[in-house]
Amino acid sequence: MKVLIVDDQPANQVMLSGLIKRFGHQVTCAHNGMEAIDIFVSLAPDVVLLDVMMPIMDGFQTAPRLKALSGDVHLPILFITALDDQETLLKCLEAGGDDFISVPFEPVVLQAKLNAHARVRELSYSLKGKNEALAYHSNRMEREQNVVRHMLTNALQENETEYPFLKTYLAPASEFNGDLVLSKAGPLGNFYLFVGDFTGHGLAPATGALPVAQTFFDLAEKGLSIANMVEEFNRKLVKLLPDDMFCAAFVTELSANGERLTYWNGGIPDALLINEAGEVEKRLVPEHMALGILSPEEFSSQVSHCFVEKNTRLITYTDGVVEMTNRADERLSERGFEALLLRYARERDFEGLVGSLQTFQQGQEQLDDISLVCLDCAATDIPVNQPDTNVTHLPFRLVIYLKENEIKGHDPIIKLVDSLSHLEGIGAHKTTLYLLLAEAFNNTLEHSVLQLDSGIKETGHGFDEYYRTREARLAVLEDVEIEIDIEYEPDNSLLSFSISSNSENGFSEYQQVSQDDEQQAFGRGLQLIRNFSSHVEWRDDGRCLYIEYDLSRPHA
Repeated sequence: MKVLIVDDQPANQVMLSGLIKRFGHQVTCAHNGMEAIDIFVSLAPDVVLLDVMMPIMDGFQTAPRLKALSGDVHLPILFITALDDQETLLKCLEAGGDDFISVPFEPVVLQAKLNAHARVRELSYSLKGKNEALAYHSNRMEREQNVVRHMLTNALQENETEYPFLKTYLAPASEFNGDLVLSKAGPLGNFYLFVGDFTGHGLAPATGALPVAQTFFDLAEKGLSIANMVEEFNRKLVKLLPDDMFCAAFVTELSANGERLTYWNGGIPDALLINEAGEVEKRLVPEHMALGILSPEEFSSQVSHCFVEKNTRLITYTDGVVEMTNRADERLSERGFEALLLRYARERDFEGLVGSLQTFQQGQEQLDDISLVCLDCAATDIPVNQPDTNVTHLPFRLVIYLKENEIKGHDPIIKLVDSLSHLEGIGAHKTTLYLLLAEAFNNTLEHSVLQLDSGIKETGHGFDEYYRTREARLAVLEDVEIEIDIEYEPDNSLLSFSISSNSENGFSEYQQVSQDDEQQAFGRGLQLIRNFSSHVEWRDDGRCLYIEYDLSRPHA
């Protein structure tokens, strides 16, 4: 332990130095407060023994200056004083003192106080380290959330909710919504609706919206059937979601004339058909398991059909509606919700229904995401799309060279994908392309350029250590270039890109990654690339990651 003695009396310096050195500590002496401040930064003492009465700068002036120089780490200051009047002692504490050493010095007391304050100093160092780790973890989580938020925003850009025959009420329990409401017009004047409820709420289930949303919009635009849709939803979610996550969903298609509903219900509460008189005419009950549970071989995509009368409305909702509670901790329940619904059904007052739900819940914490949808079953008046046979698809090749300034700055992949999305036929795939390019770019940067070892993540604090090392190496990055080579082949509807760096190191450790390894938390990046691309390979002895993406296939 390093001890700084600040005293203008040579006798006190000699006596204290002798005692403290016998205790096994290092000692440095200063004759006044100004001298102590001058040597403080280079010395970095653990404890300061400070005299009250000194020339040039006394102890009362010196103590707060030394405390300020110590920053976030606690600096114990023990005042050396022969005075025992309470006013002086109080003034020492107000100036930043933590304890007192009385003259003459008692060795046992001095040693005990030094040891006690050394433990406090050590605890302060430990707390500072934990606070820094917490701040780093918080910043990293915020960056990851920003990426997910960006992807979700892009994924939902095609959502069409402004039709006069559609009304929605969405109230997420946290910033990220685990419920998902999607709607889009079909090419034949028909209208598609998806209402989903992922396990839990928050960031984790919200990420499930990415594959479902892009698939829904792609297939709806092509006019595929509800059966085809749910098969594709389930196939993707079974592959991507962990075993403890799934998505309850209600998927329906309203015909252009508004007279027929085709639907599939997997785990969502009964959807209700309300007739013109405001009564429940039919319940569209769940007949299937939720998405993401059964394998494609076990999954049933069988749909149901029903013809509806004029002015019939479809009401569908997630279980957050019926599980909300009031101030008396009473659950609304399905019966309670239907009672509220029928009160406003005859007047077709959707806003009144929403208001009554909010009144019921007022003052209570929302425990789950809430989604409520009302679809009027009437002619959609959606124009029928006529395919443009004069569209010309031109091939292109684009090569981007990213140097350390671009790599260290704002995410270059966001800028790249934003530019690509303006090209004909590529905008619909923006979310997926960002996911593929971001994963490939980060693998190149972290393992080929920064030479990070994913095995670090297996330890108890591995993730923090891994990302701390990443930031440190990124800060001193020099003479680095990452090349992204993108090529479009319109005849094959193929977009391919390769990512490589001028580093001599390749992806050898990743070429050996097994299927089991990729199920770990730190190996899912490459598995995502394989899931969303049509072909992946390493070239140039592992220095180049090559990926092909089929634009003709609906991908998330």
